[in-house]
Amino acid sequence: LSLRPWWWRSSRLFDSSINYSTMKLIVTTTLSLFTLLSFQGPATTVVAESNDDDCGLYLAVSSTSDLDAVKWGIFAGVTIPSGGLVGEPDLAIQTHNLLGNAHSDSPEDQSSDPTVRSVELFEEYIWVPDTTGGGRDLKKPGRMVSAIMGAGFLGAYNGKLTNTEWYHGGAFFRDAIGEAERGVGHPGRGASTHFYNVTLVSTEDIVAGSEIFMDYGSNWEDEDDEEEDDELKKRDYTKIDQFVKQMTDFFSKHEEELTGVAKAEIYDFLVRDIINAAVGPKKGKKIHALLPKNPDELVEVQKVGSLVYSEPKASQRTEWLKQNGLCMDHLTVGASSVPHAGRGAFAKRPIQKGNLIAPMPMMHAPEGRSMMNMYEVTRGTDADGDRFMHRKTNEIIGQQLLLNYAFGHEDSSLLLLPAGTLTSFINHAPTATGKEEKKKKKGKTPTANAKLIFSDHPEMQAKPTNFRELTPKEMLKEDHLGIIMEVVALRDIEQGEEIFLDYGDDWQKAWDAHVETWNQKVKRGDLPNPWPTRALDMNQEYKTKQYPTASELEQLGQYPDTVRQVCFLVVQAIKGGKDENTKQWGIPKKGNVIDDDNIFDCSIQERFGPFEDEQPSPIGGLPYNYTVTWTDKEDQVVQVLNVPHSAIVFIDQPNTSDQFVKEAFRHYIAIPDDVFPQVWKDRLVNNVEVDDESKTKSSDSSEHEEL
Repeated sequence: LSLRPWWWRSSRLFDSSINYSTMKLIVTTTLSLFTLLSFQGPATTVVAESNDDDCGLYLAVSSTSDLDAVKWGIFAGVTIPSGGLVGEPDLAIQTHNLLGNAHSDSPEDQSSDPTVRSVELFEEYIWVPDTTGGGRDLKKPGRMVSAIMGAGFLGAYNGKLTNTEWYHGGAFFRDAIGEAERGVGHPGRGASTHFYNVTLVSTEDIVAGSEIFMDYGSNWEDEDDEEEDDELKKRDYTKIDQFVKQMTDFFSKHEEELTGVAKAEIYDFLVRDIINAAVGPKKGKKIHALLPKNPDELVEVQKVGSLVYSEPKASQRTEWLKQNGLCMDHLTVGASSVPHAGRGAFAKRPIQKGNLIAPMPMMHAPEGRSMMNMYEVTRGTDADGDRFMHRKTNEIIGQQLLLNYAFGHEDSSLLLLPAGTLTSFINHAPTATGKEEKKKKKGKTPTANAKLIFSDHPEMQAKPTNFRELTPKEMLKEDHLGIIMEVVALRDIEQGEEIFLDYGDDWQKAWDAHVETWNQKVKRGDLPNPWPTRALDMNQEYKTKQYPTASELEQLGQYPDTVRQVCFLVVQAIKGGKDENTKQWGIPKKGNVIDDDNIFDCSIQERFGPFEDEQPSPIGGLPYNYTVTWTDKEDQVVQVLNVPHSAIVFIDQPNTSDQFVKEAFRHYIAIPDDVFPQVWKDRLVNNVEVDDESKTKSSDSSEHEEL
């Protein structure tokens, strides 16, 4: 019955001017196409060439924008091959119990509380820590989420267009860039994140001009919004591309025979009846609406692919990006020249005075100051009987590491959280004065070579909501990222030169006081010496060194109690094997073995190698294999054979990494007074600064409302 329209329409075509031989070609081609629509094959993409001067990534208006708000996204400036890096690895900042710190012990709904609302706005842009290698950093039942700069904030969501994924191994196998020697403590310990190699890779060839789309996870869409069976999925577009190629080849081959009305009728027959017969009328209707009405325009579909053709704003010409986007690709990361700073941002190419170094989109946190406070938290039960985390007391016991990366002003409760690519690696240096300029010439101290300004991008002027005209209280209603700032060069900057911003006098004073206090504690013996071993130290050591077995550790001494040895395990039964508790290490059919979900505590029992003739590991690393044991869900000890060297790593024990050091430095980065909008200064009443505590005392007073 489903084929009836096809045969009816075929017979009707005999009444037109088409001869029998042409009709025979049509029937042969349609049968071929009908078969094709049931076949899932790979899409082919031509990989373009690029050079070092090409901008690899652009910030531009996302295809997901709507009438209510301009949304910003990332676009590829060059073609990125499947499996290639999407920009350089960026950093992630782990936050601890953000919502629990914001909640009081009241069982009533607290969503209208400004601090709670600020956290909820921020959590629209965060990730589970498994993505960054930090999933086990905090003791349970604590809740940790990760702020991933760059793509973590700006990568768009479109389930059909997803073209990237996080590579979990980036965080576990990172090099110790700018790190202190093992066992050495210093004032910068705990002041910067040690999750600095968060890596995004392409899952397909991403053509230059394409927007970057990410998989937000299975929990992102509401259950009510699940895809219906007749919705076009990504694999359908692969088949449509093959279908389009068959049609264009057919029309090209028989260009002289098929013209005018006959060509139009055959095309209509193919895109209506053949597709409907193959995939059903509902899905067929969607495909018909997607394809052009004129068969001569099929070549345009073939150029970009049916998926991009159906979402035209998701792919832009490179010339358009140069005119309407902001290059995000002028920076690279290396060891900073500043003592104790760790990593820094360096110019990838020469940058002239006044030119853009990097765009810095900002996520607003209207009650950012209070949002950064940390308390002892516990679990309670709300009015609906649901469990939630809340403050146990109102005594502040610390501040989030995120504060060190946030921008603010002494007269404002507002903090801005940077979302730019690699911009959070930019370190502090003071603005040049006469004396400092002389020191710089002698090579003694760096000075700021960049400054922060508001972007004059046309979209920032045209959009419905101008954040620079809103008070922090009014910003609580805005849930989109609507502030774009730019880092621009104060002078000509050479390729390879480190980039510096002036963090402000208050920051400098706070840092100087911190260094003095730290050194005093070292003299008194209040800080550990040597500094406790971290997982990064161990992973760096064993990149070039074989792992000892459990029996060897008994002779050599056990690993430090601040780290855990874990394995990435995907196991399979051994063919012909009789022992159910002996398995073979393997590669999953889908996904990547180097994934946080595959991490298990393990113990090395035997070592084999080195293998000289061939590399035994499909994931690289030293030429050793190991037999390990791990305990499965049924508490059975399982032996796993042939585990590669690179499938074994160290992680920090919960609550032991440098981020948990109580003496670690915390201070926001200051936005200069002449840049910071007056309307944002909500901590001033009659030119007198108001502290956070006094702002919460009288919720019904006119003074409070004005704040």
